[in-house]
Amino acid sequence: MLKRIYIDNFQCLVNFELNFDSINLFLGGNGSGKSTVFDVLWRLQFFILGLSKVEGVFQGFTRTRWQTLPIQRFEIEIDGNGGTYKYELSIEHNQEQSYVRHENLSFNNQILLNFEMGEVQTFNDDYTAGPKYPFDWSQSILPFFLPRHDNTKLTWFKKRMERFIIVRIIPSIMSPISEQEQILLNPAMDNYVSWYRYISQDQGKVAELIQVLKQILNGFVSFKFEQSGDKYTFLKLRFANDSDRKNIIEYGFGELSDGQRILIALYTLIYCTKSEDYTLCIDEPENFLALPEIQPWLRQLYDFCDEEKLQSLLISHHPECINYLLASPIGYWFERQSNAPVRVRKISNEEADDAGLKISELIARGWLK
Repeated sequence: MLKRIYIDNFQCLVNFELNFDSINLFLGGNGSGKSTVFDVLWRLQFFILGLSKVEGVFQGFTRTRWQTLPIQRFEIEIDGNGGTYKYELSIEHNQEQSYVRHENLSFNNQILLNFEMGEVQTFNDDYTAGPKYPFDWSQSILPFFLPRHDNTKLTWFKKRMERFIIVRIIPSIMSPISEQEQILLNPAMDNYVSWYRYISQDQGKVAELIQVLKQILNGFVSFKFEQSGDKYTFLKLRFANDSDRKNIIEYGFGELSDGQRILIALYTLIYCTKSEDYTLCIDEPENFLALPEIQPWLRQLYDFCDEEKLQSLLISHHPECINYLLASPIGYWFERQSNAPVRVRKISNEEADDAGLKISELIARGWLK
C-alpha cells in the first residue's frame, strides 16, 4: 500500500507531504493541486519502470514558477513484502539539461540502491555491498536490474510500481481494438482493450466480473475477442433480449455509449485488481454516470478497500461520492491561492455533523474552513 508521498518544487506543490489510508478522497476547487499529485505518481511510475528518461517526465518547466530553485525532490513510501520501502529522487535542472542528482531505494531503513552524482552503489538482499560503478545521469538505474536470487527486495519494488493505475477515463477515445497486450493503462484509459487482454489471463476474476456486469448492464451476456487479420484484436460484447435469451446480438466496444464504457472500465478496475496489491488513482470516476449507476460501484469499492483488497485515491466533485466516502475520516481538502503552494488538511463528516449539513453542502456554500 502506498503510505506516503513527498513532493517539492513541482508545479504548485512545494514541500508537500501526504500520508495515505486504504481509501482516500481528494477534495478542493479546480487548480488546487489534486490532479497534480496523480501526475507526479504517473511520472514517477514511468521513470522507475524505464519508460521515459528525465527529459520526458521531469522537464525544467515543471518546476514551481514562483521559485528559482534548480532541484526537484520526490519521495514515496510503500508498505509491503514484510516491510516499508522508501524511494527518493532528486532532479537538477540547469540551462543546458536536466539530470538525476540522487536516486535511493531503501527497505526498512536499509539501503538497497544508491545513485549519487553519477555513481551507483548496489546492495544485496542481505544489505552487503555489491558493485560500485558509473551510470548515466539521464535515467533511473532501477530498470537495469534483472531479477536474481540476491535482489528479490529490489525486484519486488519494481513489480509494485507496475501496480499503480492512474487514470481519468475519457470514453470517447477508448479504442475498441488492440494490437498487443499491455501491462500498464494509459492515463485516459484509451488502451483499455489492450490492458483487458493482459488482465483477463486470470479467468477466475473475469468470470466474477462477467457475473457482476450481468447485474449492471441490461442484457449483458459475455465478452468476446475477435481476431482481424494477424495484427488486430477487437473486443465485442454479447447482449440478449430479456424476452428471448437465445437471441444474442454482438456489439463492438466502440458501439457502446460513453456511460456503458465507463461502467465496464470502473468495474474491471476493481474486480480484476482486487487482492493483487494495486493502488487505483481515479480522477472523477462519476463522469458520464447517473446517480444510480455510480452508487453501487462506490459501495463495492469502499468494501474492497475496507477489507484491504485494494487501495484507492479518488478525486471527485460529486455530492454523492463526497457524502458517502466521508463516512470515514478519509478526505483531504486541497486549497491554494495564486502563486502560492498547496495546503492540505484532513476532513471528515464530523465537520458536517457540527454544522448540521452534509459535507457536500458545506463545500457548495463555501463554508468548509
